[in-house]
Amino acid sequence: MLLKLITAASLVLAGTAAPASSASSASSASSAESVWLTKYKALEAQIGNAVYTDPNSANLAWGESYIMRSYLDAYAVTQDTAWLDKLVTHADTVIGNADDLDGDGFEGWSTAQYSPVELANPSFESATTGDATLPASWARFQDTGSHVYRITDTPGGSTGTQAVRVVSDLTRWKKLRQNVNSAYEGGSRYLLRGWGKKSGSVTGRVVLRNGSTTICSLDYTTTTWTFKQTTCTLPTGGPTLTVWLEHASYTVSGSASFDDVKLSGIFPYMVHDAMIGIPMAEFARLVAKSPALSAYAAKAGAYRAFLETEIVPRWEQSAYLGNTWNGTTWRQPPNIDTFSHTGTTNDLPFNMPLGFANLLLVLNEVNGDATYLSRAVKVGQWAKANLTNSGGAYVWNYGTYTTKKEDLSHANVDLSAFVEFYRRGQVFTGTDMTAFKNTLKSRMWNGSTTAPAFSLYVDGTGAANGVDYFLHSWLELTEFDRQVWTLASTKYTNFTGTNASHLITLSRLLRLE
Repeated sequence: MLLKLITAASLVLAGTAAPASSASSASSASSAESVWLTKYKALEAQIGNAVYTDPNSANLAWGESYIMRSYLDAYAVTQDTAWLDKLVTHADTVIGNADDLDGDGFEGWSTAQYSPVELANPSFESATTGDATLPASWARFQDTGSHVYRITDTPGGSTGTQAVRVVSDLTRWKKLRQNVNSAYEGGSRYLLRGWGKKSGSVTGRVVLRNGSTTICSLDYTTTTWTFKQTTCTLPTGGPTLTVWLEHASYTVSGSASFDDVKLSGIFPYMVHDAMIGIPMAEFARLVAKSPALSAYAAKAGAYRAFLETEIVPRWEQSAYLGNTWNGTTWRQPPNIDTFSHTGTTNDLPFNMPLGFANLLLVLNEVNGDATYLSRAVKVGQWAKANLTNSGGAYVWNYGTYTTKKEDLSHANVDLSAFVEFYRRGQVFTGTDMTAFKNTLKSRMWNGSTTAPAFSLYVDGTGAANGVDYFLHSWLELTEFDRQVWTLASTKYTNFTGTNASHLITLSRLLRLE
């Protein structure tokens, strides 16, 4: 069983292909492992094509990257190149959707989900002191509260319990406004978004203006809550920008309601580039070491070239981002605030540099670039120096700047890198891997073999509340303790997965069985 485990793992993680003579045995193994292959195929049929056309880097990283990596697992077990064909279709589309929004000469992916929201109280949950009808940080225009006020009719979900309404009086403008945070990044692309609806004849409108000049806007013409968004480039030079909630015309009757109105920069994030790039790099490594896969050589070469000329140099040579390498690890971009305007550190969470180190390690095995290996090793050493051995188990924080412990989900990114280091004979040893295994079993596991559950944080605290089904990188520790696989398989035996993290965990259960 151990020999089977190591062989299967090496197919993808070390980039070697199963010899042709083993195809029949692989097929037999697939038949014996049909419970996991069946579960995997069923979920892949449901969600396999759900993400790869989305240009949003957050969705690509935390969804599509897992789907593509799962295809490599499925190929490793079945030797069916249909899984590689799926990966190629996805990778081609993902690369095709890469862009150079910031004009720095490097293509990649970006999102507005993690950047500072440049409006305070965007969901109107807080009220102005002394006036419960006026949302804090917002100001009325030509109204004292009779036509512009907070309401409890909301779209629901994560938008909270409050919204705002602007009612027409047919004689003058009634509006709500707020100036944009002056720390916004001029010259950058921003996403203006929010919920809205109308009643009567009015058209509701969210408008971003520089004085009297409209930069971008959203129109709401339906009587049911509708989410809309648009992108626009903010002017340079720091002019005062204002977001207005209003009607398209004050001479028609009715009202417009708004909620969750936000303005955020569309920026790249290192961990997203890394996670999206890793399965492409692993595919290139697999093809390079597998003569039987020579038909994929051109695709592998194209993915490698894209990663080497666009993604990797982007984080050290971009005039827009600035050089994020500080000699020990990568940091937040020095030229723009992609996370916060009030942060006190430039350090990134561990998962971000480790994800990029993982990418470089895989690429280095294909291209032999010494700088790639050197950068990755330094990051590995930096991360290892921040691990605490507690009773034979490793415990570590989410980042150097916080005492909050790493969580089970983000730890999958960390562990993927740690395992890659170990298998490359760099920084991390078998003793380290045993300590990570002990983290899962002695600190995080509830001790039940029939209803196993794991804590949210690596120190054993917090209820994971379903996140403990995200076990794909933890499953690599099966090599050091078979019970890791057994516990995960017990969780999944009567569980129906719904997302990409479940999908890749199923593919690892299949590959490591």
